This record gives sequence, structure tokens and C-alpha cells, in this order.
Amino acid sequence: MSISNSSQFRPENGAVPEANSGGVDLSEKIDFFFDYEIGSSDRHYFETIQRNDLGEVCKYLGVATDVLPKMVYKLYEGVDNKRKADPNHSGSRASARCDEMTIYRAWHPRDQENPSFPHEIVHLVSHMWDTPYKWNATLTAPDTSEYQKEIGMVSTSFMQEGLAIAVDDIVFGRQLKEDGTLKSIDDWCREQIDLVRRIDVVSVINFDGFCTMENKQVVPFSASFSKFLLNKYGLEKYKTMYVGVKEIISPEQNVQMVESVYGKCDVLISDWIKSLYILTG
Repeated sequence: MSISNSSQFRPENGAVPEANSGGVDLSEKIDFFFDYEIGSSDRHYFETIQRNDLGEVCKYLGVATDVLPKMVYKLYEGVDNKRKADPNHSGSRASARCDEMTIYRAWHPRDQENPSFPHEIVHLVSHMWDTPYKWNATLTAPDTSEYQKEIGMVSTSFMQEGLAIAVDDIVFGRQLKEDGTLKSIDDWCREQIDLVRRIDVVSVINFDGFCTMENKQVVPFSASFSKFLLNKYGLEKYKTMYVGVKEIISPEQNVQMVESVYGKCDVLISDWIKSLYILTG
């Protein structure tokens, strides 16, 4: 999955953005490693964008920057190089590894790709919300063989992706790109509303169920639903629910956790779907 917003490219006059709008010096909070040669102006530009994004994410998620552990941002010329370096061998252009507090990303200034990608920063910062639990995940190696790895988690994959993309939308105004198509998460859901109405939260809230659906179906659902919960009920309730659901308990138990915070899921889904159309007028 990928997210884009053309308004966040380099300014037309070539100026380098100033320090993060949060007014906090985050130069000591991220170390950058480039696996290729890059000009000093491009490097400074990329690094400044990431510090800007980190400041905004910390403000929204309520995580104080002074207690945030140092994170590492590793850059590679292409996806193949990035996948080889990524300990989980993900083939996506960017991935966050919370146990290492590291982001792996394929990016180069010559590609004219938007350097702002706060999605992975959200994963790392929200990981500070609770003490991680251990989850034995089945991952796929570059040779397509499967292997087991113990991963530190604070929620489920459904909620992690939902939160990251919801923050992309709420804070940064970014759109979701799936199958080469770019649109808002709410538009994605409105345009496949019949499918959305049929999705049962219990069937997707855990990793196994989450993986049974196409990204362009389940990802907008998780993101737009999270956006609704955040905007209607606030961050603190969302945080309580987010850290309460876990991959190591059953989907039914996770749904019970959601309902203990917000009430019945069928009512929540109904209210969320109504909000999609209220927003369009």
C-alpha cells in the first residue's frame, strides 16, 4: 500500500523547509543512514521533512518527544535493496520495525517521489502507547519460504494500519493509493459501500482475517473506521481500545474489547457509514 499527497513535494523555489512546526528540536531523535551517495541539499531536505512529520505525529498521538527513544531511518535506492536490509524482508517501499525503532525505505531524489511518508513514523510513535506483547508471526523470506519470528506488538495489524492511514488523512491530508488509483480513504469506502456493509469486524480484526481480503478493500475500511472513531470519540478512547486488542487473543475477544470502549460494533459501523454520506453533504 502507498499514500501520496502532491502538495508535500519540494517548494517550487527549491527552498529547504524549516524546522518542524511543533517548535521542538528533533535533530537528536532520528539518525539517518543512506545506502547510496546523495547530495547534501537533498539529504538535508529529506531529513528535515522527516523531523517535521515526527513533530506532527507526536503532537497528534500525545507522545512527548523528550521521552521518545531515538529512531533510525535507513534509505535504499530501490525496493530490492530495501527488502534485503529489512529484517522482515517486506517488499513494500517502506516499513517500520518497532523492536528496532527503525524505518526501512526505498527512496531517491532522482525518482521525484514525495519524501514525506509519515505512515511508518506513526507505527513507531504509537508503539510507545503501551508495553509491547510478543507475537509469533509467520513471515515470508525473499525465496518465498516461510519462517517464524517473534515480534513486539501493541495492537493488531488491522488497527495498526487503520491508525497509520487515518493519521495520514487527518493530520497530513494524504490520500491512499491502491492498484495505481489515488483517492481518499472515505472515497474508497463510499465507492465499494456494498462490500463495506458486509464486512464483519470480527472477521478482519486479527491478522489471519485481515490477510484474507485485498488491500484495496480492507485497508480503506480499517483506516476510515479509525478516522471516524478518532474524530467522534477522541484520542484517549481510541488509545484504550487500540492497546486492548491483541493478535494473541481471539477475534471474538478483540471485538468484545472494542465494544467495552465504544458499544456494539454493528451500531458503530452503522454510524460510521452514515457519517461517510453526511461528510459529502
